Amino acid sequence: MEPFTIIAIASAILGTGTSIYGQQQAAKAAEQSAEWNADQARKQAAYDESVAQKNMRRERENNKREIARMRALGARSGLTETGAVSDSLIEASERHQTEIDDIWERASTQAKQLRGQAQMSLWEGQQAKTASKYNIYGTALSGMGSVASSLRDMNMASPTNPNPKQTSPLKALPYNG
Repeated sequence: MEPFTIIAIASAILGTGTSIYGQQQAAKAAEQSAEWNADQARKQAAYDESVAQKNMRRERENNKREIARMRALGARSGLTETGAVSDSLIEASERHQTEIDDIWERASTQAKQLRGQAQMSLWEGQQAKTASKYNIYGTALSGMGSVASSLRDMNMASPTNPNPKQTSPLKALPYNG
């Protein structure tokens, strides 16, 4: 066996193994990255909802104070809570409730989007892992092909067949004696 052939076979085997290991590590990294991104998106969604709930509580408290001020101002002016005064208080209360509903709607929509991003991130990680698996199979087959090609070339160049391009045995020349 020629040294060049041995080196070619060894490098094909080592190159294939190194490439497969790199692909495995890339698949792990993609999956871990996807899981981390999904976790961060879920945490952000929970945080956004928590902030929205705090803002809703503050808004309710501010609304109660404003309506209390409106009532006190009306009482000081000698107005009773009937007719236009009552309508004004009801309108203010409804407007404030709409503001509170809007706060929750924005937060829940954002949280839903973030949770969707988390699911998409996990799906992308799974797809990267699957793609890497098939790349590993391709690399292994390519490496086996390189080794087989080197072995074939080595057999064709063996001393039993000195001319690899020769397809039929040599014929003896006639004797002209």
